[in-house]
Amino acid sequence: VGDKLEIRVKGPNVTPGYYRQPELTAATFDEEGYYRSGDAVRLIDPDDPNRGMLFDGRIAENFKLLTGTWVAVGSLRTRLLSAAGFLSDAVICGQDAEYVAALAWLNPAETRDLAGDEVRERLAQALARINEGAGSAMRIERLLLLEAPPSLDAGEITDKGYLNQRRCLECRAAEVVRLYAADPDPEVVRPA
Repeated sequence: VGDKLEIRVKGPNVTPGYYRQPELTAATFDEEGYYRSGDAVRLIDPDDPNRGMLFDGRIAENFKLLTGTWVAVGSLRTRLLSAAGFLSDAVICGQDAEYVAALAWLNPAETRDLAGDEVRERLAQALARINEGAGSAMRIERLLLLEAPPSLDAGEITDKGYLNQRRCLECRAAEVVRLYAADPDPEVVRPA
């Protein structure tokens, strides 16, 4: 699917479809009868598929920038969380925008001894590291920290405990507007 590998399964242990919903069943299975999981994976070793696969995000999370460039949300989110080191989670934004931005939550245990300015400076440095030599689809140009955690009741957390990217963006539309403002407020972090 695009440049992603989607896990698709078939067999007697897989549901034959949705009860009394033939349209949904048809959309959920490919032309060969394989169930479309929506989960993307990548090979641990491209030369040896027997080594296994790693989760690489959800197919539905990916989006295109205004330029038509695809953004692989799962891998970019992982890069951000790894580079910053003290974020608990993040939502990648930018569908039909000129650049990628992010909404993020701090891990309180990792930041309790840091002042607000120090946190913002470290985030700016992390964004600079992520962006160094990266193309537009792998760069994060702005980041906004969120106070309120993702809400299970609002559907921001899936029943499997994952962040629901689309629902977070819907619920936090005002914060997304702040990220993309022509003159962003001082809370919006930019690369150092």
